[in-house]
Amino acid sequence: MYRPGPMKPVRRLPSMPTRSPQPKIQPGAHPAQGRNPPLAYLFERFPAFTQTFCAREVLELSRQGLPVPIYSIRRPVEPPPSDLPLQDLDVRYLPDTNRLRFKIEAKLLSPQYRQHWDAEGDTRDKNRFHEALYLGRRLRRHRIGHLHVHFASLAARTAWWIKRLHGIPYSITAHAKDIFQPKPGQRVPMEVLIRDAAFVISVSNYGADYLRARVPEAAGRIVRIYNGLDLSRFRAARPEAPPVRLLSIGRLIEKKGFIYLLQACRELDRAGLPFSCRIVGEGPEHDRLAQYIEQEHLNPRVQLIGARTQGEIVDLLAEASIFVFPAVHDRDRDSDNLPTVIAEAMASGLPIVSTWVAGIPEMVVPDQNGLLVEERNAGQLAQMIRALADNPAQRAAFGVNSRRLAEQHFDLHTTVAQLRETFRQRVS
Repeated sequence: MYRPGPMKPVRRLPSMPTRSPQPKIQPGAHPAQGRNPPLAYLFERFPAFTQTFCAREVLELSRQGLPVPIYSIRRPVEPPPSDLPLQDLDVRYLPDTNRLRFKIEAKLLSPQYRQHWDAEGDTRDKNRFHEALYLGRRLRRHRIGHLHVHFASLAARTAWWIKRLHGIPYSITAHAKDIFQPKPGQRVPMEVLIRDAAFVISVSNYGADYLRARVPEAAGRIVRIYNGLDLSRFRAARPEAPPVRLLSIGRLIEKKGFIYLLQACRELDRAGLPFSCRIVGEGPEHDRLAQYIEQEHLNPRVQLIGARTQGEIVDLLAEASIFVFPAVHDRDRDSDNLPTVIAEAMASGLPIVSTWVAGIPEMVVPDQNGLLVEERNAGQLAQMIRALADNPAQRAAFGVNSRRLAEQHFDLHTTVAQLRETFRQRVS
């Protein structure tokens, strides 16, 4: 059980494999940064199973000579990824904001900074304000000179208040929902977080252009760096081998567009194409999708197979012929940006069929490694799948190009080297 008190490094997380130790970082000591001020990462919750890419990023930074301490506002609520040596990271958690010690300290500190809060006349961001009061003093004590956060959301708002109260600048890696569908009514809206950041990293050109148009005063401080993968973890598929095996992966939510994949499968089934289709994931649309499969008599040819571990996903990708990702803009205009699952399919050497949504055309180059269709068009989706199903040689050629493009653009070593250079140039 966590006991309130001074923030202490968490040296070992439960259920982690033992690996050879990587360099530790002591507060305030960043020899790899030279003249740059000490850098730290701030997360809303670390590690988060659905944000494994964040853990991969900080581990690779450490491997490349830039270990960073990690501050986390909340503790994880689910088991961490078991295939990453997270015990090698320096993780510090804030105490529970509902605990008495935190409330007393925040109350004692508040009068020193009252003018900052009262001037705003809004209490909706009070937790972020108190987190900044508590954490900012510790960052100064640890001589942290810059914070980096993933997502323009909760942790970024805490970082914004830390800058306002303690003068420590911050930067943001912006992703998808945090910029395409920011929560309404926030005291510190997404545009302000972007405007006041020292710089912003977008994971796609599409996202970078979107932010430049939305926050033009920050345009010169927006940098595109793709999310990277450890490509060595993926096994080569044989997409040309019969029978045709379709695969799709994602949360069962509207913006993934799975209902259109099921509609396409109905057309392919009626046309007599021999194929199978598996959809990996869980989510609120499960019952709707399962009902459609039963109604159209698509089972067992089309199956919802639930969530799978990363190791199982690697195996499923290696067994597939075509990766299909029918992404759409949902009713709130939210969408995926640069879907990690497409990069994983590319790393496995698979041809891709997807849609012209957000950053997907930066991953799937038509007639090179896949085919793109208009969103919500099940007929076009079925047509493109059929075109690849009928041409094993093209599937193989597209798969080779997928792997080549993954190596060019989404190799973790390369993308983190770009990130490290960005920190070197822009953190001052």
